[in-house]
Amino acid sequence: MRIIAGSAKGRRIKVPPGSLRPLSDQAREALFNILAAKTPESNFLDIFAGSGSVGLEALSRGAKLAFFVEKDRRSALVIRQNLADLGFIDKAETYSLEAKQALKIFQKNGAKFDIIFIGAPYGSPELSRSLAYLGGSDLLNPNGIIIAEHRFKSLLKDNFGTLVKFREERYGDTVFSFYKVES
Repeated sequence: MRIIAGSAKGRRIKVPPGSLRPLSDQAREALFNILAAKTPESNFLDIFAGSGSVGLEALSRGAKLAFFVEKDRRSALVIRQNLADLGFIDKAETYSLEAKQALKIFQKNGAKFDIIFIGAPYGSPELSRSLAYLGGSDLLNPNGIIIAEHRFKSLLKDNFGTLVKFREERYGDTVFSFYKVES
């Protein structure tokens, strides 16, 4: 895998061994084309981060800070190694925790994010659980967005608490559902 654009364009990133399903380059490029105006200077949260490819791409494209949540310790170590290799270690924090536990810590500490990406394993109930938690939290900055990655066969509700779906894009088997706080 490689970083597609930005300051680390073309640099390789490590992928943890096992059954991870990294986001394809095509889907990642399409996602960041949509996020182009929002990414620079953003606080970015990558939940179910895997190799960290989405958050690393955000940092390469100018995100101010990126937070990675990945419960698998081996994967979290790979994310830290990728951050060090790309020179982003001072712009990131990595948490080896369950998603909901990390979200509760962020909420308690008053964290705010401009972009939250949720790449839960396909078919996992953790995707809807994370969206439900976020829909009842104030972790999203005004005008912030949440992107939920899922299979095209899996349908997500239009509303989760205060969150409302405002856009959906499909790339092969991958769908991105975009949510914002209802105004």
